[in-house]
Amino acid sequence: MNEINIKSFIDYLSYIEKNYNRNHIFRGLNNLNYSLIPKLGREPYVSKCKTDSIVDELQDMEEQIMRDFIKMSIPHMDLRNLSSWDQWTIGQHHGLPTRFLDWTENPLIAAYFATENSNNNDVAVYVVDKTQFNSNTDEDLDVFSLSDEDEVVLYSPSYIHPRIIAQKGLFTVHKNPTVPLDKIKINNEFCAVDKLIISKDILSSFVNDLDWLGINRSFIYPGLDGLAYHLDNKAKGGM
Repeated sequence: MNEINIKSFIDYLSYIEKNYNRNHIFRGLNNLNYSLIPKLGREPYVSKCKTDSIVDELQDMEEQIMRDFIKMSIPHMDLRNLSSWDQWTIGQHHGLPTRFLDWTENPLIAAYFATENSNNNDVAVYVVDKTQFNSNTDEDLDVFSLSDEDEVVLYSPSYIHPRIIAQKGLFTVHKNPTVPLDKIKINNEFCAVDKLIISKDILSSFVNDLDWLGINRSFIYPGLDGLAYHLDNKAKGGM
């Protein structure tokens, strides 16, 4: 993994402009020790597996959770007639453990997620070239019917949720959710990942600059909850 130390907000913008293009996607993490692993492949889900067939057990768990989610969500949103990909997208956005890993096409949004709730730690924005992956273009297939050759596929969801629109969201979908993306081979080579490290020393000014450009919680989480949180945080002296 290629690591780059970012010295300022302007340095971040400059590095992105010089080194990346619209083929690149971004993921912000507020802890340098976090791996590029979907939620389903992390603890405590993996620790619940009782056999050596961890991937199979995780799939069984994921499918059961999704069946329950579809059944129990009807009073709030009826998902029964949506494609399985749309069902998984909505479940992912509401916090279900899935094999989907969130990315964004917007590097400023990734920077927001990196700096949100950072607890004054160094944070990182990860960058990959999305052309490394095949894309799922057949929504008639379910999430578990991908080609045997595809360890990871790229999925660009329909605009079925306000957060997807605001966050310019898309996903990598992982056949084995326990393996970090940078440890997965794509076309016989490890997936190329850049890690832009934002020092805790510049976080305050970095967040202020993001807010100046309109990238704050009220933008990232559309609706009154996001707006109220943002205004309350500003009233307390934060951003």
